[in-house]
Amino acid sequence: MEVNEFSLGDYRGPMVFVDVETDGMNYTRGHVIEVAAIRVENGQIVDEFKSLINPDSELPYFITKLTGISSSDLVGAPHFSQIADKLYGVMEGALFVAHNVKFDYSFLKSEFRRVGMDFSPRLFCTVRLSRALYPEQSSHKLASLIDRHGLQFTDRHRAYDDAHALWQFVQIAVSTFDTATITAAFKKQLRYQSLPQHLSWEDINALPDTPGVYFFDDDDGNPLYIGKSVTIRRRVMSHFNQDSEQYKEFKMAQQVKKIRYQETSGELEALLLESHLIKTMQPLFNRRLRRVSSLIVARQVFDVHGYATITAGVLDDPSQADDQSIVATYASRGKAKSSLESTVKLFQLCPKLCGLEKSKGACFSYQLGRCNGACVGAELPQLYNQRVDDAFDARRVDAWPYESPIVVQERLIDTPAHKGFVVDDWRVLGHIEQQDDCDPVFHRREQPFDLDAYKILHAFIMDGKKVTVSTIPRDYLEHL
Repeated sequence: MEVNEFSLGDYRGPMVFVDVETDGMNYTRGHVIEVAAIRVENGQIVDEFKSLINPDSELPYFITKLTGISSSDLVGAPHFSQIADKLYGVMEGALFVAHNVKFDYSFLKSEFRRVGMDFSPRLFCTVRLSRALYPEQSSHKLASLIDRHGLQFTDRHRAYDDAHALWQFVQIAVSTFDTATITAAFKKQLRYQSLPQHLSWEDINALPDTPGVYFFDDDDGNPLYIGKSVTIRRRVMSHFNQDSEQYKEFKMAQQVKKIRYQETSGELEALLLESHLIKTMQPLFNRRLRRVSSLIVARQVFDVHGYATITAGVLDDPSQADDQSIVATYASRGKAKSSLESTVKLFQLCPKLCGLEKSKGACFSYQLGRCNGACVGAELPQLYNQRVDDAFDARRVDAWPYESPIVVQERLIDTPAHKGFVVDDWRVLGHIEQQDDCDPVFHRREQPFDLDAYKILHAFIMDGKKVTVSTIPRDYLEHL
């Protein structure tokens, strides 16, 4: 076959043949100990990567027996974080091909996630390809394919040789069957990974790999869905890489007629913009950040004996969520009750004082030994109230920790324009921009208190690793 004629059915894009060796079968706890990736374009190998990887743990005996890789072999090997960028570069934008693809993919996705990288390629499984093309065969294990098709290798159960065997198998399959048969087998696998009919790969490839917000629009240009990402194109592609377990997302994606995007200066701006746009535009398929007309809140009030009591009720005005008597917020009454019950149990609080039980005298939990008796004065108020504070500390809206507004800037590579958010009392007042050799410019876009924006800002400001914070006089903004 001529090189320029090679295609996997009607797919002519890049492919990467991947194999991993691991220290176990569970990707959530396990690690990759060897990886190989062979990138093929137009029927030719154009790039390769292979490496042992140090998991910082001893290998089980059965792994060494299976692969021939021992713990001592990995002592001088790089950690995954050291090879992640190089490996990602070999695989970027290519069809991810592996034998039992979900196994290799799940381990690599987990490894990339640990180093803060998103990895969401389109997947193609050679086990399924073999089953589709050779249904008469009883086994489709890689060992069976090697024997049946005479695939060449040097070290079985080593990542590079296994990945190369898959490349050999695909070449044999393409040369044996006609294009229509290969195309049918290919599309059958990717029926949950195909693009919406009104989009093309040119539309996808035109998206930037930069932070921002993207819009899935319907026929009238109204957003069906708004999302954010630090890499817009890769995140958009992941919507079309879902399997049948994410059918709802697949169904949404198939209604998309156009994709728009708005770039941001960083992750924080993307998160805040996404939250604001979802609440104002109300896309059909966004649920988590949709505006709610009211919140269920838990308020703390002290009774005549000095004990903290908790009462759940509706907060009609979400802008009042920073009221310091509010110790927790919930999306519904059901979630409020469930959360309060768990909190009472975990911290041995009194269900009567937490509004979960109405009775005269001691609560039922006190009779069972699960309440220390605050309901009947058997526990000092100071001790009980401290446990209440501990129980609700993480759910409380913190008081504003500064005496003035602040400028929050993401820690990014320097650019000609330096941007930041002006925040006061957990409310975004606007953006401030500093051009080189120019006075700063303040763009006032004041927003009311929003609980989701509070959580986003609180996480970034309190963590301090991704942003820098500087105070600014209140009257200074009036002069900009």
